[in-house]
Amino acid sequence: MSRKNGDNQVITKKNLEKTLDKVLASRGKVILNEVDQKFEKVGERFDEVDQKFEKADEQIKEKFDKVLTGQDKICKQLSDLTQESKINTKLYKYHDKKLEKHEQRINKLELNIQPAKHA
Repeated sequence: MSRKNGDNQVITKKNLEKTLDKVLASRGKVILNEVDQKFEKVGERFDEVDQKFEKADEQIKEKFDKVLTGQDKICKQLSDLTQESKINTKLYKYHDKKLEKHEQRINKLELNIQPAKHA
């Protein structure tokens, strides 16, 4: 039993396979084009996300740079204060010894001075 198409041609298995191949090939192209378009849209979204991450990364770098700059200032001040403290300690010890020596001299002078006799 054979069938005929609209053109009154006999439909054979070979004709049917050729027609199906053509239809599938053209539909495959359409599907591939749609998939390509979706991938392009996804790619664009990824580009947007990448740009946002780059912007955020730059902002983080700027803030971190400010933090490090502030930390450097604090470290410098701490270093200066430590050095100043060492110098002040040495000066204090020097002045303390000097005062001690003056106190000893004053005591000797006081002991060596004889009380004035009242007439």
